[in-house]
Amino acid sequence: MTLLEQLEEWHQNDEYQKIIEELEKIPDSERSNELTGLLARAYENAACGAEHPEYHLHAIELLQSAVEEDDANWNFRMGFALYWLDREEEAIPYFERIFTLIDSDPETQAFWADARELLDYCRTQAARKRQSKADEPYLTMSRRIW
Repeated sequence: MTLLEQLEEWHQNDEYQKIIEELEKIPDSERSNELTGLLARAYENAACGAEHPEYHLHAIELLQSAVEEDDANWNFRMGFALYWLDREEEAIPYFERIFTLIDSDPETQAFWADARELLDYCRTQAARKRQSKADEPYLTMSRRIW
């Protein structure tokens, strides 16, 4: 079994810590962008959502060290990490980029449906945050008046 096959098996079995341990053994300078991306994916999955934000931060560092802007997976991983850190505004361009990189056929679009949902959510949340910031001065003033 090749390393990639083993990593995929661990991924399918939700054994993210094994992936992390195996790939962290490889020095950064010797780890390919593909393996670095898989390591970032393992950290993001091991984070259990918002339970371990430091894992998402580390995934971002890893992805920044192996930039693959023309790769849909790289963009998804970057957007996903930012999403879990409540940095929706920053995540939007990464999710948007996915749809400029993938085919428009229904099967491919269905595969990336999660990315579309995350993009829509990030847009909504970012708009709410912008509106909330715009309302702050008025809310502060109304509290003082009432």
